[in-house]
Amino acid sequence: MNYDRFLGLPVSEVPTPALVIDIAALKHNLVTMRDACAEQKRSWRPHGKSHKSPAIARLQLSYGAGGICAAKLGEAEVFVQAGVNDVLITAPVIGRHKIERLLALHASTPELKFVADSVVNVREVGSMAASHGRKLKVLIDVNVGQNRTGVDTPEDAVTLAREIGNQPALELDGIQAYAGTNQHIVGYDRRRDSEFEAIARAIRVRDALRSEGFSLETLSVGGTGTYKADLHAEGVTEIQPGSFIFMDSHYRSIGNEVGAVYSDFGQALTVMTTIISRPSRSRAITDGGNKALPTDEGLATTIGLSGAEYRPGGDEYGILEVRQANHRLAVGDKVSFVPGHCDTTVNLFDRFFVGLDGVVEAIWPIAARGHSE
Repeated sequence: MNYDRFLGLPVSEVPTPALVIDIAALKHNLVTMRDACAEQKRSWRPHGKSHKSPAIARLQLSYGAGGICAAKLGEAEVFVQAGVNDVLITAPVIGRHKIERLLALHASTPELKFVADSVVNVREVGSMAASHGRKLKVLIDVNVGQNRTGVDTPEDAVTLAREIGNQPALELDGIQAYAGTNQHIVGYDRRRDSEFEAIARAIRVRDALRSEGFSLETLSVGGTGTYKADLHAEGVTEIQPGSFIFMDSHYRSIGNEVGAVYSDFGQALTVMTTIISRPSRSRAITDGGNKALPTDEGLATTIGLSGAEYRPGGDEYGILEVRQANHRLAVGDKVSFVPGHCDTTVNLFDRFFVGLDGVVEAIWPIAARGHSE
């Protein structure tokens, strides 16, 4: 289908299920993050895994972002090929074939960076980079409580830094210390305190490295849920917020300093569906099921509709259990949702319909969707 035919038409006319961006809300979120970072004189490197869109990455850079994160090598390739040059790959790049791709990508942009937590990986990347005449910047990935990737102790970090120093084709740039579980802690004070503990672990690693004579430019931490704590923590140079650009129903539930709703950023992303069946007064069926509204972080919530509860009805169907809906629900009517988790929702779609005042202003491909290798 030629989706450009919908440009200039009401958003309500696009084929559903549709992923819709409110561009005014998105730009408000960019301004909020930009100004918060500028006030504390810190850099922000938003995470591209949330949007997988070079168009949004370029917009973030135009609002002052210092670079972009990519969760995987495949995402980084899409961003670099679209002209986004300063990319940090935030997961280890393992294996000869992927390292060859990493080096080919670095040939396009020397600003490319990657993280490592393994001596074996550092040796392999260093050896292959030297044979290709490349010199890459690497950040040591530090486990600060998520117990996923990352070195566990300052001693492990020093060992890894020494191996990086032994590789003429590698340059130690700093530390990545992402505490993903902290992003979702309900209650601002609990979330802040847990994040400060995580950053303290990263600082101990930084200090151990400095005491061994290693120079570090970067301490890259945090995300959407902890950005304020991150910006006020000693030693942090940049933060990695992702979901702030869109928001979702889960993030809105974690609260901020003043209340139970996390209202720092506006809701910029919605999923619009169509009622395709109305078999009874108590039930309406939409065309948005698990393949449009994932449930990994809870159920989606309706917008402008009360008295009707949503649940998935399978891959292709959504079920609205209607009690006393605040407006008529008929076949053909549109129902929009705030997704439970914006990242996994985006990964189900090929394009964003970008709306301004209810009219389709642009259509942005989700070009890195599926590039998870």
